[in-house]
Amino acid sequence: MVLLVLLSIQSFKLGGIFPLLLVFGLIFGFLLEKGQVCFTSAFRDLWTVGRTQMAKAIIIGMALSTIGTFAFIQLGVVQKILWAGPNSLIGGLIFGIGIVIAGGCETGWMYRAVEGQVHYMIVGIGNVIGSILVIVSWDKLAPLLTNETQKINLLSTFGDYGGLTITYIGLMLLFLFVLYYEKRYFAKSKKGI
Repeated sequence: MVLLVLLSIQSFKLGGIFPLLLVFGLIFGFLLEKGQVCFTSAFRDLWTVGRTQMAKAIIIGMALSTIGTFAFIQLGVVQKILWAGPNSLIGGLIFGIGIVIAGGCETGWMYRAVEGQVHYMIVGIGNVIGSILVIVSWDKLAPLLTNETQKINLLSTFGDYGGLTITYIGLMLLFLFVLYYEKRYFAKSKKGI
């Protein structure tokens, strides 16, 4: 804490953007830790123990960020739409399996490591090593794994408000599925008792 305070004082003396980044990082880290935000636990716990609070919170967060992104697009900010190839599927599977084995996602292992949980400190070291391996090998792997496919933009396909509506319908269906699964999971649990 003393080092953090000294770093903060020195960075504010120097000016620039670093003090803002430091303050944002502290606030963001505090919110992640206090909220116990972890995408892995949100979806893992949904299936394993029927806990749905974090899954619901993530869907609501996606709905809020969607309207924010839509507002920026309407203000003229250029959209960045990327194609998805085999790299997305392979990376998603490797990452998904890895974070379940590790017990936490990117944000989850960070705040748990800072809380003093040694297991997550080891997970963090593995995460850094894995990221370095991807960076070092990406130039050789990219041509094999990335195939440019047609980009899909809901806003250009269905119009601005049509694309927004389709996105919200998808999020609403996902939210309703989580509610249904929660009710079904706990109904099964009561019968088993």
